[in-house]
Amino acid sequence: MSFPKSRLAGIIDIGSNSVRLVICEVMGASILQTFNEKVMAGLGEGVPKTGQLSPKGVEAALKALSRYRAILRALNVETYQAVATAAVRTASDGDAFLKQAGKILGRPVRLLSGEDEARLSARGVDLSIHNPVGLIGDLGGSSLELKRIGLEKGPDAGESLMLGPLALGDVVTDPKELRKRIRDGLKASGVLKGAKGRFYAVGGAWRAFGRLVMEMDKYPLHVLQGFHINEGQVARAAKLCVDSLTNPAARQQIETIDKRRAKYFPMAAVLLEEILALGALEGVTISAAGVREGVLHDLLDMPLDDPLTDGIIAYARLDHNQIAFGRGLHEFISPALVPQNDLFGSPAADIRIEMAACMMADSAGRFHPDHRAEMAYDQALRAPYLGVTHPERAMIAHAIGCRYEKDFKRPNEHIMLTTEQQAERAKQIGLLMRLGAVFSGRSGPILQRASLHLEGDTLTLKVSRKDANLISETVERRLSQAASMLRLKSATLVR
Repeated sequence: MSFPKSRLAGIIDIGSNSVRLVICEVMGASILQTFNEKVMAGLGEGVPKTGQLSPKGVEAALKALSRYRAILRALNVETYQAVATAAVRTASDGDAFLKQAGKILGRPVRLLSGEDEARLSARGVDLSIHNPVGLIGDLGGSSLELKRIGLEKGPDAGESLMLGPLALGDVVTDPKELRKRIRDGLKASGVLKGAKGRFYAVGGAWRAFGRLVMEMDKYPLHVLQGFHINEGQVARAAKLCVDSLTNPAARQQIETIDKRRAKYFPMAAVLLEEILALGALEGVTISAAGVREGVLHDLLDMPLDDPLTDGIIAYARLDHNQIAFGRGLHEFISPALVPQNDLFGSPAADIRIEMAACMMADSAGRFHPDHRAEMAYDQALRAPYLGVTHPERAMIAHAIGCRYEKDFKRPNEHIMLTTEQQAERAKQIGLLMRLGAVFSGRSGPILQRASLHLEGDTLTLKVSRKDANLISETVERRLSQAASMLRLKSATLVR
């Protein structure tokens, strides 16, 4: 049985606005952040006018790098890489800064080209979203990187446009001129024309915009990764952002989301509107992953696989027995689950989510029994594993709640996160997992010796004679409960 190895690695991202250190635990295709700190150095302030990096920004950035190297040493993180982006790339004194930064860090800083940024951002999205198809856009302080992703035909190379807030400069405060400048800049894009699918928004300004949409809609799940925003939501939030330029009440509302980025909200919002208007795109998906995750992929030669199962194993700290139980449990319950194409679009998509739920079925054993179901549900709903949409995440969590409590009830505000069909399937999975757990004592090998069968209107548990004593009253009760949820009768068969 394969068991992914855990590796620790760090990325230092020297951007136009911020200098950030992220330390990640990488396990298989999964990336889990263990440390994340940024300093708003403002290296790129003034570059469009002076052609040079901000002196105060340089001082703040170098000081941050010195701190970051000390942290990396203290945490014994030997594998790390520093990268610099648009501000350093375009400034006349960028090379001098890179030399100073390299001396402080004890290794060279990698200067990314615009095409590098686009490629690495797309790779980060690929690592965090399951089968993305469309266009990625990574908005930094100075530049916007665009690249098509997935099965879409068209230009393969990415591009970098100087459409970040620092590059736009004073025009950010004039709504009409701002929109005109953005529209003119996007019309020059060879990547945006004809792009189809979804728009995957990467970068701090767009993550903050996503939080604003959540706040305006009173959306109950504050997880940005995989958050979908439709064109109407973009338009409503963009109006508030543009109004904030002249309306103190609107300004105050967006400052509650991110005070430091409040002045950039109008630019980020208008840019998003114009991208959707010019491209044949279906909506926006927020990606919390981008360049840094792409750099990690290159640094560690990570597999470009589905990160969901590896992410659950890493986050829940599953051991060999728990992994074997999760895999055995999925094989055990699968025959009882008839595929439903209205869940996530295909039997393969459904099976993927069922498998993820089964891998989490032994994740809450250490929790107190009085709170186990609630804590397991909340953990599954909000945990930082990747590769799921919000409905998929919500269905996994609902199934886990039902696995630990037969009549588990979600908070009312969470009901909107899934369809009725998805909620019913979650209950079915949960009750089947309860059956598998109690029958096997959470043991993979025991589950492999038994099987569930759908025969007419009956769900039958078949076991070997040597395991007949494992069929207790509790097992029979849980079999009956699972069958009832599936609208079936129940039976046991010893062979």
